[in-house]
Amino acid sequence: MLTGDSHKDVKFMLRMFIPTSNGKISRRRYIFSFILINFIFAFLIIFFNDGEAGFLVIVSTIALHYLVINMNCQRLRDSGFIYIKTYVFGTLAVYIISIITMIAEDFACSGNGSMIFLICYFSTFSMLMLAPTDSSKQ
Repeated sequence: MLTGDSHKDVKFMLRMFIPTSNGKISRRRYIFSFILINFIFAFLIIFFNDGEAGFLVIVSTIALHYLVINMNCQRLRDSGFIYIKTYVFGTLAVYIISIITMIAEDFACSGNGSMIFLICYFSTFSMLMLAPTDSSKQ
């Protein structure tokens, strides 16, 4: 059973998974959560990728990107960025362009679609990892 203090700790950790219009995440929690979520979902995707659980691979992939986009939005808010919808629509546009390019290239891992996606994914992580905290709201 969760006591009062441990309940608050769990609620604090789960806060990053719930979309909010004012949630923020610090740099340290962002880096730790990004790496942890990527490892967990990479394990799940590899575990489900046995040919019979294709639906679970798709669900795990969608959940991974939902969590990453949500964490990125919270980190952007912490850095003082106010046009969150611009980031979300831009990211979704890059995902769609990457998928279309991958389909056109017969899902070649060395193709341009995979490279576009990976460049966007890790450059966003690097930018948000180095982004300063908005000091005007502290």
